[in-house]
Amino acid sequence: QIVLNLLLCGCFLAAGLTEWAITHVEPEFSEETNEPYILRVAVLFLMTFCCYGLQVLFDKQRRVNEEAVEFAQRQQQLQSAGRLAAEIAHQLKNPLGIINNAAFTLQRTVKEGKTITQQIQIIREEVERSDRIITELMGYARLVEGRVEKLDISQEMEQAILRVFPPAVKYEVKIHQDYSPALPPLLMQRMHLSQAFVNLLQNAREAMNGRGNIYVTARMAENYSVVISIADDGPGISRDKIGQIFEPYFTTKEKGTGLGLAIVKHNTELYGGTVQVESELGKGTRFTLQFPAKTAMKLRK
Repeated sequence: QIVLNLLLCGCFLAAGLTEWAITHVEPEFSEETNEPYILRVAVLFLMTFCCYGLQVLFDKQRRVNEEAVEFAQRQQQLQSAGRLAAEIAHQLKNPLGIINNAAFTLQRTVKEGKTITQQIQIIREEVERSDRIITELMGYARLVEGRVEKLDISQEMEQAILRVFPPAVKYEVKIHQDYSPALPPLLMQRMHLSQAFVNLLQNAREAMNGRGNIYVTARMAENYSVVISIADDGPGISRDKIGQIFEPYFTTKEKGTGLGLAIVKHNTELYGGTVQVESELGKGTRFTLQFPAKTAMKLRK
């Protein structure tokens, strides 16, 4: 950029010197000659050519910079994948080690005739924890496969609510739903949308300990994108944790795997969408999903 600016300054300086020379020697020309005008046209042509060349160089440099940024982003994604793989091994290794130690202790207590209830409970809890990690990891790492469908937002949300709040279990939670009329369908895989809805509803239920209010809204924005919001009146999330909640394995729950919100983010961004969170301690949390209309058109094509 500095070189381009220097070249441009040089062109203007050369044009200025040429104009000065023409102005000072013009009286020496006869009134019938057109040489000053020809020189001025030549200078104008030279300036135009130089500006065009500078613009070409500038565009080329801009493309090089954009490619460098894209390359850096891809490198960062690869590094994130490597860290994720290492974290997977770490997360699975710990429960299995605990299971092994508990089994060893169990074996000894059986020989000594002691109670084994506590050790059996440890084994069951760690097995369940491993199963949750593996199950959610499969959903997080799954590539885009299967069939894209036209999904009705209200119907998919109703199914998710039934899964998270089955009628057989009496939760003290009131769900308020508000859907704008004539909402367009979302062109997605049902599994991806269902996972996002279920995980957000589960997050709200667990945050409120099964008691409180959940507010579900869906509307179409001015740019024809679809905006879906799920909010609760739970305890909220502190500011120092807001920036981490979408990271894999970050959790504030004692038995959480930390993959639920990472899956929500992954499934939303898979279709060109975005997910945002707003929270205030003591007032609750709101998650907002936004799916662009242009992504749906691309998928349709």
